[in-house]
Amino acid sequence: MSGPITLGVAAAYDVWAASYDGYDNPMVFAAGHALSQASLSLTQKTCLEFGCGTGRNLAALAARGATARIGFDLSSAMLAEARQRDASLTLFQADMSAPIPLPDQSADFILFSLTLEHVSDLATPLLEARRLLREDGTIKIIEIHPFLSLQGISAHFKTIDGAEITMPTFSHPFQDWLAAFESSGLRVCALKEWQARDLGPAAPAKTLRRGPDWPWVVDWTLSPV
Repeated sequence: MSGPITLGVAAAYDVWAASYDGYDNPMVFAAGHALSQASLSLTQKTCLEFGCGTGRNLAALAARGATARIGFDLSSAMLAEARQRDASLTLFQADMSAPIPLPDQSADFILFSLTLEHVSDLATPLLEARRLLREDGTIKIIEIHPFLSLQGISAHFKTIDGAEITMPTFSHPFQDWLAAFESSGLRVCALKEWQARDLGPAAPAKTLRRGPDWPWVVDWTLSPV
């Protein structure tokens, strides 16, 4: 039996894009549930998502009253799915490890969801997020729990013909997160660690396969210092 196929991040998500939203992925469910439970007042606000993928989160933010929703992603195929989902989104292709082509203080709310495991240096995208955030704005980060990433659990999927695809990922322990927040001029307003027991009755069975106390995602809420 052949082993996993490792692709670059953009290439892997290009392959995954068409089936991503229908894939039985407990991590994606947990992140979506965390966002759905967030107390957010986005009426007349501009929202920006780093690594927006198929646009599912940006679509959800419309229900919170967001009037402008901007997203970018490294994968052109994921962006194509996002455009099909909602033509009102402002979308462009970019790498979050590089400067983002938007002016300072472009957004009231900035979201990272299941994206920062793909960067080795947390400070670079967080510094850009801080630059793009208005002074009274909020950043929300929903990412794979460090307890999982440090065990080698990371983004992967199987294609329709059964091939397992992996991609570059990086483990970030809690101290790395805190150091990156401090160096980026951000302070932690709230932190929640979402366990299987927190995910509600609609959660797929996979979320409980390691027990109700298994942590899936960490959920940070940040503001400028």
